[in-house]
Amino acid sequence: MSKFSFTYWAKKGGTPESAVAGETISILENVEYVLEFSSAPKLSDITKMSEIGYDPITTTSGILCFRNYVGTAFVGGVTLRVLSTKLGPDGLSRLLEEVSTLSAGLIFGWRAPTSHGAMPVRTSKVPIPYHQLQFLRQVLLRNKVGTRMQDHLHAIENGPTQHFVAERPLVGIERARRLDEHSIREIFTRTGRLAVVPLESSLCTNAIAAALEFGTPPRRHFPLQVSEAARKFSYDTVENRFVKHFIEQSLAVVYKFLDHQGIHAQMRTDCRAMATDLEIAASARYLAEVKPLSSLPSPTQVMIKSEGYREIWSLWQNFRSYLSLPTNEANVERFLQGRDIAQLYEYWVFLKILEVIFNALNANAKGAINVKVSDLGESMDRGLSVRISELVSLSFNPSFTRGRGNAYSTPLRPDVVLEISGKKYIFDAKYRLKWKDLQDDTSDDESTFLRTDLYKMHTYRDAIRQVEAAFVVYPGSEFGFYEYRGVFCRNIETVTKFDGVGAIPANPDADVLPSALSVLVTKLLSL
Repeated sequence: MSKFSFTYWAKKGGTPESAVAGETISILENVEYVLEFSSAPKLSDITKMSEIGYDPITTTSGILCFRNYVGTAFVGGVTLRVLSTKLGPDGLSRLLEEVSTLSAGLIFGWRAPTSHGAMPVRTSKVPIPYHQLQFLRQVLLRNKVGTRMQDHLHAIENGPTQHFVAERPLVGIERARRLDEHSIREIFTRTGRLAVVPLESSLCTNAIAAALEFGTPPRRHFPLQVSEAARKFSYDTVENRFVKHFIEQSLAVVYKFLDHQGIHAQMRTDCRAMATDLEIAASARYLAEVKPLSSLPSPTQVMIKSEGYREIWSLWQNFRSYLSLPTNEANVERFLQGRDIAQLYEYWVFLKILEVIFNALNANAKGAINVKVSDLGESMDRGLSVRISELVSLSFNPSFTRGRGNAYSTPLRPDVVLEISGKKYIFDAKYRLKWKDLQDDTSDDESTFLRTDLYKMHTYRDAIRQVEAAFVVYPGSEFGFYEYRGVFCRNIETVTKFDGVGAIPANPDADVLPSALSVLVTKLLSL
């Protein structure tokens, strides 16, 4: 993408601010921003911006909105940090960290226009190809000129390592200069290189011809060609074999996703750019004679100290690392594509409830969560069910249908279902929720997300068999619960019977412990 400057402001009540290439600016997810460019961007730039949510209005202006996506994006050389409007300044980092800690990194989506940071971890876990693709995208396309992978490969091409290799070229006997014991032995063993010496030739009196007299009738022979000892410089070194291997591995990852319809369209475009850069590096003349790498080498002094090689060795180590999350965004060393934070919030709610159950029951969490691994990353399957004890189980996104006999109407899929002794408690994660007083009985025309979501909790409680209570879980601060007998409770401790619907706050950025979600789940387990 070309580099250009622009002015931006929130569509509703924002103050215009300027942004220039090389700067980092912060904007909010789910907020529409007006972008006004100093001159009309190229069509290719408009196309790339459209991939991340830009909607052009005129040739020099448009609207940009990231919806629920958070992380990092790029416009005209400007880095956009897309922040959460609900989780607070540290909420995203905490959310990512806890999800990673609780279930081995279920955070990487492949359709998002943004990115977020991740760190390499030296474990035996097999790298995810899509994570490697994102790493290559960063070091090939995002890094500054001079620090890109292709820049380091170019430095190697300008001064590749060489070493002497022994060889034994065949030369005409008249050109032989460096005969050794091996050369003499071959004269007497490689008869195909000998010619019959004519009787009138002066070579008939040569001692070698006399020694090579054989056949019927006996005839004297003399070598036409002989091998001689020699040495030459070769680029076929362990360091260059390693470089060639890294390039080939990188190309294999890029080609795996080149036309993959499961990834974001802009990523497919970037794959073609990466493939071009890597193919140019692979066609370097010094690599033509380099043989395949038979096994990964230990780092040599060249790999550790020489310009180009040391940087490529470092990139290789990170390329082969399993990727986890940072403890804070300041520690970002690379970028992985972001995910819809609403979906991430669903994962987090499920995992936090599971953690509370394990702590309350003193159960063993090891091996409890199974994840689905593919080229694109790791995810939790719909319908994943974790049996904690004979009486307690927790399910993620289970299906309730008439055919299965667990619902009597249309199919329903609540986010999280806690079952205790046959009784079900539903938790539906609503990151997008806007808080409104639960006791507000204004008309339907003034209804909010909260009112609509509470209606759905009534649907769950009514349509799914054996449901005692259904809760909206949202990143806020206020608790509210309607008991079936008509009593409204603003505090968990005042609820006499969890038989009804309500809303419960759960915010990864909250410092108050224990959280309302933890208190509620613990209380349900003690009933």
